[in-house]
Amino acid sequence: MTAIHRALGLAGAIAITAACGSTAAPAATASPAPKAADVAIDVQAFKFPANMDVPKGTKVTWTNKDTAAHTVTSGTRPNKDGKFDSPLPAAGTFSFTFADAGTFAYYCSLHSSMNATITVK
Repeated sequence: MTAIHRALGLAGAIAITAACGSTAAPAATASPAPKAADVAIDVQAFKFPANMDVPKGTKVTWTNKDTAAHTVTSGTRPNKDGKFDSPLPAAGTFSFTFADAGTFAYYCSLHSSMNATITVK
């Protein structure tokens, strides 16, 4: 066997070994961020839950379980901040999706005892 044949044979063996024995890790794929769960708040006995923490992107739905009308008004009494302001009639609902992080105060403009905050992380 000539030196050229030996060199070609060796090169072929190296190429086959390299192709079969590759230890490169597969490319990582990005998984989509988990969707924030929807949150339901029952308004009853003239109360909102005092404080609530939710992730960004959460859709919060308030449901009025009282027989009296309420509002869901963003801001700190008596100042509306304009993010949301909705009437909440008996058995009515209102939804808002919190896209930004921060602490959001809200209140019922009809009943001074109804104040709460939602912290978005």
